[in-house]
Amino acid sequence: MKKFLTAALAASLTITLTACNPVSLLNQLLVDENANDPKIESAAEQRREELEGYGYKALKTDEERRVYSILDVSLTEGGNPHFVINNDGTLDNMGNILEMYKSDHPEVFWIDDSYGYEYVSYATYTEIDVLISMQDSELSKAKEEFNEAVDRILNDMPDGLSDYEKELYINDTLLDRCEYDDEAAKKDKVIGNEQNAYGALVDGKAVCEGYTRAFQLLCQKAGIDCVPINGTCESDSPMGGNHIWNAVCLEGEWYYVDSTWNDFQPEDSEYMLTDIERHLYFNVTTERIKQDHTISPVYGEKSDMDYCNAYVPECTAEKYNYFNYSVPLLSDLDDCYEFEEALSLAVEQGRDTFEFRIDDSLDYDGTVEKIIDSYALDWFDYSNSVNDEGHQLGDGCMVYSYKELNVAAFSLEYE
Repeated sequence: MKKFLTAALAASLTITLTACNPVSLLNQLLVDENANDPKIESAAEQRREELEGYGYKALKTDEERRVYSILDVSLTEGGNPHFVINNDGTLDNMGNILEMYKSDHPEVFWIDDSYGYEYVSYATYTEIDVLISMQDSELSKAKEEFNEAVDRILNDMPDGLSDYEKELYINDTLLDRCEYDDEAAKKDKVIGNEQNAYGALVDGKAVCEGYTRAFQLLCQKAGIDCVPINGTCESDSPMGGNHIWNAVCLEGEWYYVDSTWNDFQPEDSEYMLTDIERHLYFNVTTERIKQDHTISPVYGEKSDMDYCNAYVPECTAEKYNYFNYSVPLLSDLDDCYEFEEALSLAVEQGRDTFEFRIDDSLDYDGTVEKIIDSYALDWFDYSNSVNDEGHQLGDGCMVYSYKELNVAAFSLEYE
């Protein structure tokens, strides 16, 4: 995750004042000579009546909201955002204003992630230029590629899905399309589009911010309320340091999702990946995410943070946690018809793995030992008895244990 840099250009202005109110005259001269584009100002004023994102709502002053709306008009209508602000402290928060705008608009991928903006300060006002990474025909082509990628993903989404199922589809599709950009992560500068949704959805390579922006955009397009969450993660992790992930709202309750950490990349090429690794951080609580993530404060709470958030929900719901909702529960080794049916269905679908939870009432180690010794063979025989010849399990099936999660998995080997 990057940190906005500002390229500050020193400037001075000397004016001989003769009016009885020199400050007033100076301000008038500056407004006359450096006025913002009246069309942009008018469009931005109208746009402010429509804006309702979490980032916009987090802003503290009318001037900050004005800057946000100018950004919105300029960036979405293809221009280079250039505007004037008063020297009232707004410049000190310019990086956060830009971050609040990005938190609402993951589709605007062409903001320059290397520097963000440049400015020139004068006596009572400052000129701002927000930098963009693509211009003219290059930007038009990139937008076209980006929109095609987004439309393709959404059009391939099956009809009739619940919001949870849509979110699950988005997570899994993003992980299939994108890989973590280790080379970019190791460098102390932006080298491409790894920080934005274009990198994740078109280039197929991104770091945490690219994953997060893409996940948010697809959720928003699917009608799911979703926000980015800035923070840090444990420093001994391969992706330690500044970090960003998402929170989603399902049926009025919020959950945390870290699609970057769901894209588990084992160092051992022979490591057997299951759906467990792909959903470790899918719809988890605040308590769970705080075990290895630290959440930055909301904008305005602290001024000494590298990053802040537009909105930080308290996530206590557990209903739509992946393991609670999507993973079959084994609660009785001898009375497990529904469990056997779920395994047989997974075989019928030709899945490579089958994941299941072991009820808290069972002794985990003892249960896994019994499964390996005898029960698994009985379940496999049952599956073969109800499935056709094209979906028969062989002798190479294996059991994988995830004791810390109270879950386990079969790797399914077919004849």
